Amino acid sequence: MVGSLLLGWDSGFHYFLMMLSVPLLVIGTPPRRALPLTGAVLVAYAALYAVCAWLGPLRPLPPLQAGIAMWVNIVLVFGMFYAIAAYYRVRVVDAERQLLQMATIDPLTGLANRTQFHARAAAELSRMQRSGEPVTLILADVDFFKRINDEFGHDAGDKVLVRLAAMLREGLRDCDVLARWGGEEFLALLPACDSRSAYEVAERLRLAVAAAQIEIGGRALSVTMSFGIAEVDRDHDLLSATTRADRALYRSKHEGRNRVTVDAERAVVA
Repeated sequence: MVGSLLLGWDSGFHYFLMMLSVPLLVIGTPPRRALPLTGAVLVAYAALYAVCAWLGPLRPLPPLQAGIAMWVNIVLVFGMFYAIAAYYRVRVVDAERQLLQMATIDPLTGLANRTQFHARAAAELSRMQRSGEPVTLILADVDFFKRINDEFGHDAGDKVLVRLAAMLREGLRDCDVLARWGGEEFLALLPACDSRSAYEVAERLRLAVAAAQIEIGGRALSVTMSFGIAEVDRDHDLLSATTRADRALYRSKHEGRNRVTVDAERAVVA
C-alpha cells in the first residue's frame, strides 16, 4: 500500500495486496474469519485505488523506471503465487497418499487390509480367469493368541503379529496377495497355484513359524499357526472360497492346531 501511494498505481505494488493476501487469508485463517477478512482486503484495495487516483504518486518515477518497477512486481507476484501453489500441491498429494495408505494398509503390520485385498484379488481373479490357471486361498491364524495377550500384554501381541506378518510375506511370492484379515488372522491369495502347491507353501510357512523364536521382554517366545486352504472355484467366487478356507482352518484348530487342512477334506497333522 505504501509503495502504491509513493510510486503510483502503475508501479504494480497493489498486486501484492490483491493476489497474495486473499489466498493466504483463506488458507491461514479459520473459515469463519476468512470471508470477512477477505472482504476487508477488498475494501482496502478499493480505498487504495481511490486514494491513488485522487492524490497521484507522491514520489513519481520516470515512465521507464515506473514500467520496470511494474514488471518487477508482476514477476515477483507470479513467483510467489507459484511457490504457494507448489507448496500446497505437495501438501495435497502427500495428504492423498496418507489417506490412501490409511484406507488400504493395515497400520500395525503394513500388510494390505480387507479393502485392498478385495481390490487386488479381483484383479488377479480376472487375470486368472482369462488364463484358466487355478487360484488358491490360504487362511492362517495364530494359535492361543489370547494367551499371549493375557500373559505378556497387548504390546507383546502386536510385536508377535508384526513378526509373523513379516515371516509370511517373506515366504510368499511377490505376485501373492497377503492381508491381515482381522485380529490374528492372515489371508493370502496365490495366483497360478492349485491346492496341492498351496499346501506345500502353507506347510513351509507353518514349519518356519514354529521354529522361530520371538523376543518378548527378554524372553524367547515360541508361536505356532494353523492354516486352512481352499481353491477358488471356476466361477471365481471369492466369498465361497474364503468360507471354505475358514472351515478348513476350523478343522485345523479343532484337531489340535499347528497344522494345515485343505478345504475340509483332509487334515495333515504337524
